[in-house]
Amino acid sequence: MLKSSLVAAALLVAAPALAEEPAGAETSIPRMASFLEWRPDGDQALFIRADTGNWYRVTLQAPCPRMQNRTATRFNASPGGRFDRYSSIQTDGWRCQAASVVRSEGPAPRGER
Repeated sequence: MLKSSLVAAALLVAAPALAEEPAGAETSIPRMASFLEWRPDGDQALFIRADTGNWYRVTLQAPCPRMQNRTATRFNASPGGRFDRYSSIQTDGWRCQAASVVRSEGPAPRGER
């Protein structure tokens, strides 16, 4: 009885650490309607900072040069509000399909580009 209680307690303590996906693993962005900011990374990728403060790098299936303008950009997430590799962005009338979403350290600081 005591042994199973200790195992259960250890799993509860470790659960938040296990829930964090490592950088570079395919994932999705939760609650995309509440994201904080985004920045283009060339014309085929972008960084998105979620409301959790975590950065994600979204790679697109094809170049999306109109994304550089950062105007009239809309994120099309799943009905549940998660942005994943099946989601897309729409910018200046172009639809750009996501290919991959991974955790990231975020974009380089503005002075280091």
